[in-house]
Amino acid sequence: MDIKKSKKFYVVLIIMVSIIIFSLSYYISIQFFRGKNEEVDDNRIQVNNQIKEGYTQNKDNESISSNSSVVFKIRYRKSGDTLISKVDKVSNLNVKTKGELEEKFKDEYKLTDITDDKIVMVKEVDKYSPNKYVLGIKGDYIAIFRTDSNGEMYIENEEKDITDKRIDNLKEQDIVLLTNGSEYFQCNTREEALSRLEDYE
Repeated sequence: MDIKKSKKFYVVLIIMVSIIIFSLSYYISIQFFRGKNEEVDDNRIQVNNQIKEGYTQNKDNESISSNSSVVFKIRYRKSGDTLISKVDKVSNLNVKTKGELEEKFKDEYKLTDITDDKIVMVKEVDKYSPNKYVLGIKGDYIAIFRTDSNGEMYIENEEKDITDKRIDNLKEQDIVLLTNGSEYFQCNTREEALSRLEDYE
């Protein structure tokens, strides 16, 4: 009986030790290969970054045709309109590459599109579109403003265009919209602007 028990004990012990050795080997192998994969991924990331940097530099040095048209646009944030302000030729701008063009106009315009024969540069301004009528606030009252050719707002006639509608009777949301601007408040005619005022009766 003792011999049978001891045989069973040794068999169980051998099985347990085998399981432990197998588990440890498996764990160590997984950790080893995971570390290798991370190194490979790091290398891939570095290579990809180098490729991207090289690609960007190549794009900046990309020559542009002197016959290409450069379309300058202005995006008026308050109304959401984007209008062409001028069109020029690359040959008139004294630039030869995409990078030089972006550098020349970096303080005002951003290059948004480029094809073989046309380049689009966009400037964003926090204004309404030019030559429109817009609702806004003058002092404590809602007023009808006119925008000049640059989108600057002014009152044409203080007696007519400053209404008797006080802003302290408005919801806070309406005051924010009238202050910050919205395409809803931009109108083509004074009559349109007057009809917008009916919302605040």
